[in-house]
Amino acid sequence: MESKGDWREGLSRCVRCGRCRSVCPTFSLLRREWAVARGRVALLEALEEGRLEPTRRLEDHLSTCLLCMACEEVCTNQAPVVELVEEGRAHLVRERGKPLYKRILARVLEDKALTRRLVALGVLSRPLWGKAAPQYRGLALRVPLLKGWDMVPSLNSPFSQGGEYGVGKRGTAVLFLGCLLEFVYPDMARATVDTLVALGFRVVVPSGQSCCGYPHLAMGDREGARRLKEANSLAMEVEGASMVVTGCATCTAHLKERYHLPLPVKDVVEVLLEEGPEAFEYRLGERATYHEPCHLARGQDVRELPLFLRSVLGENFVEMKNYDRCCGFGGSLSLAYPQVSLGVGEEKARRVEETGASVVLTACPACVLQINRCLALGGVEARALHVVEALGRRESSEF
Repeated sequence: MESKGDWREGLSRCVRCGRCRSVCPTFSLLRREWAVARGRVALLEALEEGRLEPTRRLEDHLSTCLLCMACEEVCTNQAPVVELVEEGRAHLVRERGKPLYKRILARVLEDKALTRRLVALGVLSRPLWGKAAPQYRGLALRVPLLKGWDMVPSLNSPFSQGGEYGVGKRGTAVLFLGCLLEFVYPDMARATVDTLVALGFRVVVPSGQSCCGYPHLAMGDREGARRLKEANSLAMEVEGASMVVTGCATCTAHLKERYHLPLPVKDVVEVLLEEGPEAFEYRLGERATYHEPCHLARGQDVRELPLFLRSVLGENFVEMKNYDRCCGFGGSLSLAYPQVSLGVGEEKARRVEETGASVVLTACPACVLQINRCLALGGVEARALHVVEALGRRESSEF
């Protein structure tokens, strides 16, 4: 928020009506007033008025918010809860500094050379610490650490920056990878490129790009987010480019809201929707359901994907109850508060199981990671995929 006045005005919008209690995933799990929007706003108000100190306990209460925006969606007074919590976290960073786990995570996400070295080391040493986990697109640790973190994504060689693909009959798309597509799910990045090329775009993956900066912003590290924004903005200056595309809903939402680029920013899902369902086919032949990422629907107001998928998949599509409820990943929250992240994720796994589907389609690699982990922990025989991994352009369609 730009000023103290904005901060106080935002706080005053919450009238403690309690509508947020009906939709908040963390309140549903913890049943504590501090775990819901109106409780967190009350804490922030007390901090602003000097009635509350910036303690570790307050940090815990603010850091367990998933920033899923569900409370904002039902708030009749339009309280900017996510901005308020982000500002509260930034205030705590200024007063107390970042906790160790946030310092480590911020450094790794910002230093791509360091990240590549760590990934290379992880790939080489994988036989020592990991083994394939049944029904999971990842690994189980040979020596489990914490509940939930005995399962991790399978490390692979990163997707290469600096590449160009396709001929560009319909223009040039600059692909912003983000961290997970580059380092954890290179096949997802390749599927995104292949989809765009099949639709007639020249795809440029510029070198020099890094984390979008939203994890830093969410952790209260405003300065780190600013540095990443400046570096990425320069990297995406590609001659002849007509748009910037990402395969991560969180990255797209952050770029749209904070970057103010001279090019339109689109999620790859928006490109699919613009093309229309008749241009695509479902390539798996398995019963599938859909999980809606918070940063796609509430973050960008892109809500047409369920209807699109129903049209493409036909009888293979089954709707999931509460398909738009947060999966519980929450970025750094999943590292520091795994009991909260997994508690919310277990609910999502149960909903998937109810559908009988063997595939969960979504549009965010973080959701893929979290849902696969929770499905495996819950013993649900299903797997999560990004939509671009399951759909392909019909050979007969024209562009």
